[in-house]
Amino acid sequence: MNSKDFVAKIVADNQALFQASQHNVKAYFDSKPAQEELVEHFIGRMVNERMNMVEISQAIAQMPADADPVELQLLTQQAADEAIHFRMVKEVIEHITGEAVDVEAAIAREAAKPTAKGAGLLAKYEAENDPVALAAYQLVAEGRAEAVWNTMAECIEDEFISKSYAKIAKDEGFHSKIGARKLEQLVTDAEVAAKVETLVAAMRKDLYEISCRNTVAAEAGKELVADAYGW
Repeated sequence: MNSKDFVAKIVADNQALFQASQHNVKAYFDSKPAQEELVEHFIGRMVNERMNMVEISQAIAQMPADADPVELQLLTQQAADEAIHFRMVKEVIEHITGEAVDVEAAIAREAAKPTAKGAGLLAKYEAENDPVALAAYQLVAEGRAEAVWNTMAECIEDEFISKSYAKIAKDEGFHSKIGARKLEQLVTDAEVAAKVETLVAAMRKDLYEISCRNTVAAEAGKELVADAYGW
């Protein structure tokens, strides 16, 4: 199997995770959470986008002098996207509450009593120092993020929020493709392929657990991941 086919298989195998996460999100919004709970939920997502911006920026800063200029450009664009997403979710929260968000206080509150965040996996897997881990994270986590933000956009009736989240979803899909491109370059032998498979399997489980903690563990989602991954 060549590297392109290898990455395509990972993408196909990710679909159960993505669909399970979508079931969880839909079930959460169908439960009609109160405004205060919804604001707290979105604050977690706002902080997550900021964390993504910081982690990707750190990875860029540590890239070697002979790094691929195209890769530098793509990652820099991703970091800028994450900054835009941070702003957009902040604006969504302010749209809901009618008040300015105290970002410093929100970040401190999340640090003291953190919600589960996908961006935390960047640090867990030391992705800022490991190109393979970073590419795997982008492929899996950003791909799942595209599915989740799209589902939120569909579930939320408020047009301002829905349009904002649809834009974020589109960007997340682009970020996932950055990871796919890099993995196709990195998977040059069986050893690297085995490492990617191990990372991806662990990330899928982490991301599913994050989805369940942040939303709800929908029965349809449980069945999907049990059939696909044996959890």
